[in-house]
Amino acid sequence: MRVNVSFPDGNCALITFPVRCRAISSAVLEPGITEIDGVLILQVPIDYSSDAPEEDLTRAVEKLKLNGKFAGLMTAANLRKVLTVKHLSSDGIGVTVIVTAGTSNALVAGDAPVGGRLRPAGTINVVAFVDKPLTDEGLVGAVITVTEAKCIALRNLGFDAGGTSSDAVVIACPNGGEKLRYAGPATKVGALISRAVRDALTESIFKAGEAKSKNFLDKLRERGVSLEDMARAALALHVPHSETGSEEVERLFIEEMNKLAGDVNLNALVSSAIHLEDLGSSGKIHGLSVEEFRRDPVHILADEIIGMAIADYIAGTRGVFNYVRYDRKKPGIISSLGPFLDDVVASLVGGVMSKIYSEG
Repeated sequence: MRVNVSFPDGNCALITFPVRCRAISSAVLEPGITEIDGVLILQVPIDYSSDAPEEDLTRAVEKLKLNGKFAGLMTAANLRKVLTVKHLSSDGIGVTVIVTAGTSNALVAGDAPVGGRLRPAGTINVVAFVDKPLTDEGLVGAVITVTEAKCIALRNLGFDAGGTSSDAVVIACPNGGEKLRYAGPATKVGALISRAVRDALTESIFKAGEAKSKNFLDKLRERGVSLEDMARAALALHVPHSETGSEEVERLFIEEMNKLAGDVNLNALVSSAIHLEDLGSSGKIHGLSVEEFRRDPVHILADEIIGMAIADYIAGTRGVFNYVRYDRKKPGIISSLGPFLDDVVASLVGGVMSKIYSEG
């Protein structure tokens, strides 16, 4: 069974299933448990706003003179640019996933203001067709699988979000024959859905030009360490050796740190330490319990090795000596950080301050 995808006019994408399908849908048009012949995706302006979007979709269906019953989705993304189709099959089961991605509205669940104004347009639409019938339980399981796969894909691309505030999903399957009861990520059909969603969403986001790459300052900020925090820690152990005042040293520190944020080697070193911090705090470093990790035992040397590498890369031997000074005294924000993060911040601070001293 093959799914057909076409562009019947300049602002629509039409997904036609090979048979009438039973579906579970959060679409604007034909939501809930329903039966449909396909899905129409309507491209709308970036500033689109309507109290009755289903009426606009109904008019689009009527304009195209479609035969049958169609769910309706909307997006402000360029359909011809971002629409991505992935088909996977295994052991007699086939899955086709169609994704359109816009992420300007990306957010973490719970962060949207209750009763507040709407954010800018941006929607991730996922349509998944399974060529084997699913029970209602299986349809719901497939929704969960799609959602989990979407979150993983976004995380892998550097988004601090699980989706957007207007995401929609349609899961469709034939409505006859022996039905698959489950479609969670551990099932064969769930694994196919997950892989197809992750691949399609990743490709669609890249097509949209919205894939994010975060530098080490962004990543540290996400963990509660701002550039201003690091500047204050730097100045806490600053020993004036010229006429350069503290305000000027702070300015130079921030300027230099922003320059270094674009260095691929520093980003690699800091990212590795952040990853190890996450592994250690969740008990995933072999041979090291969470409790022991939090005590920062002296036999764990990897944090100091990374710290010395960072400091040496920034300012050579002087940087290493200054890193040790900041690591031992732990001024300001450094004292509140975990085993790897404190060494990362101490090495960045120590290295940059040594560079300022050398060039001042």
